[in-house]
Amino acid sequence: MQLEGQVAIVTGAGTGIGRATAATLARQGAAVVAVARTAANLESIAAEIRAAGGQALAVPTDVAEERRVARLVERTLAEYGQIDILVNNAGTNVRAPIHQIKTEDWRTILDSNATGTFLCTRAVVPYMMERKSGKIINVSSGAGKRGSATRAAYSAAKFGVVGFGQAVQADLKEYGITVSVVLPGPIDTPLRRRNVPGEDPAILIGPETVADVILFLATRPQNVVIPEVAIYPRAFI
Repeated sequence: MQLEGQVAIVTGAGTGIGRATAATLARQGAAVVAVARTAANLESIAAEIRAAGGQALAVPTDVAEERRVARLVERTLAEYGQIDILVNNAGTNVRAPIHQIKTEDWRTILDSNATGTFLCTRAVVPYMMERKSGKIINVSSGAGKRGSATRAAYSAAKFGVVGFGQAVQADLKEYGITVSVVLPGPIDTPLRRRNVPGEDPAILIGPETVADVILFLATRPQNVVIPEVAIYPRAFI
């Protein structure tokens, strides 16, 4: 197993890419700390991992709340004593043209996608610095490279995730910590189905494919940095 003895925190682990990533990392031997706001979804993926012989801890957390992120890290260290991998995947979106975006929706989208990535990264970095190793993998989006109609708030957040990761890599390169970003195109997730109703799922990529990319990044040698990986369904290229 490629991740035997390692501990991975995966945010947004209740559904979609996060859930698939939690299962994939666990199959490779990682003890997974599954994080999301909905406890029932977390308990479901944690039970699935344990049933397959893996280790999992479900920690319901709103990653946009600083104190709850601090408790998440404390709980992880109390249970497993280390943090080797952080997958910042939590996020949401509400589509609307710019003149119809509600201020509360803007704040929710920025908080869940960008602020949560910042808070979780800042919280785990001191422990990775102490050990002089660690993998931080941020999930952005194709919208983090190119804006499109009805996605102004989402693109602002996801562009921010890309730039944030680049800056953090520069901050941490002397500590043996690598930072990568994954930029998925259209993926068959519950969020996509809500935002694009009626779309044929056959033309999309499944979240398991993105999880495989995240596993690839998590298992590179410490002296290898892959800054970003974009992954798209053929129909959208």
